[in-house]
Amino acid sequence: MTSLSQRGVVGFLLCVFSALLSFSSLTYAAVEDNPQQLVQVTTDKMLARLKQNKTELDKKPELIYDYVSEIVLPHFDFIRMSQWVLAKNWRVAEKEQKIRFIRAFRTLLIRTYGVALLEYTQQKINYLPLRSDLASGDVTVRTEIIEKGKQPVALNYSLHKKDKGWKVYDISVDGVSLISNYRTSFASEIKQTSIDALIERLEKHNQKAGA
Repeated sequence: MTSLSQRGVVGFLLCVFSALLSFSSLTYAAVEDNPQQLVQVTTDKMLARLKQNKTELDKKPELIYDYVSEIVLPHFDFIRMSQWVLAKNWRVAEKEQKIRFIRAFRTLLIRTYGVALLEYTQQKINYLPLRSDLASGDVTVRTEIIEKGKQPVALNYSLHKKDKGWKVYDISVDGVSLISNYRTSFASEIKQTSIDALIERLEKHNQKAGA
């Protein structure tokens, strides 16, 4: 994840979740059918949940993982993310390895995002006009994260259309892809050890982080 170190991984994830977690007065169907709206209405619910349960979270911060699982998981395509992260290693992996990796990678992101959310401060989000063609089934929703005293951070969401609506499969900050960073890191680790060793490390990391 060295390419993201200039901004800081936690800061990056704060930006991601400040713009990816909520609902609005729009109907569920309307939100799911429009990727721009899906991203645009993603602040209020999570931030309201954090505010509403602040005292409880201060005592039991691990509860944030349940909130992330409830609100975030429906909007991410973890299968496609896993395929892209493992790249050529996905094609040669056994079915059980794929299942274990998807679960471990999903849990890794949930726990990392959850920790970042606990440190959230009130960044402002600017939503830029959508340039992509919805009919293509693959779009990029562009936003800027504004924080006082700092340069705006360009934060873009890659989404594709699935049977149950638009799903996020990658996020980039200032042109740096989250998936590409993990792909580079994991490919190097698999080359030095094995895919089983990577999965086992992720599983142990997740267990330790959740303890």
